[in-house]
Amino acid sequence: SKVNYKLDISTAEDIEIFADSLLLEQVFINIISNAIDSMRGEGSLNITIAKKDGLVSIDVSDTGAGIPPDVISRIFDPFFTTKEKGTGLGLAIVYSIIKKHNGDITVQSAPDKGTTFTITLPRQKEFA
Repeated sequence: SKVNYKLDISTAEDIEIFADSLLLEQVFINIISNAIDSMRGEGSLNITIAKKDGLVSIDVSDTGAGIPPDVISRIFDPFFTTKEKGTGLGLAIVYSIIKKHNGDITVQSAPDKGTTFTITLPRQKEFA
């Protein structure tokens, strides 16, 4: 079983944002951990970072099982989970952290094709 990782940074410049690095680390741990779980040991994980109009956009895409359409609207709800073992807090925490940073998070997914989380954060703005 193997997971391939690819990091694609779409700018030659350094990308700086005003953010709590420990909180953002938790965001990426949660999203990447879910991606690896959904790939069941085999697949690709791509992270793309880009600057646009004073924002930083980060896409985390996997080739995993995808999120069923009937649950996708609930994935950021506290205590909602589809896993046998899990609290249902991971993505709720992710959502809360991104909102505290005046950011946004969206998800696109297709069963058996994979999932992409898109996080958008302001580059130079204090967070709440």
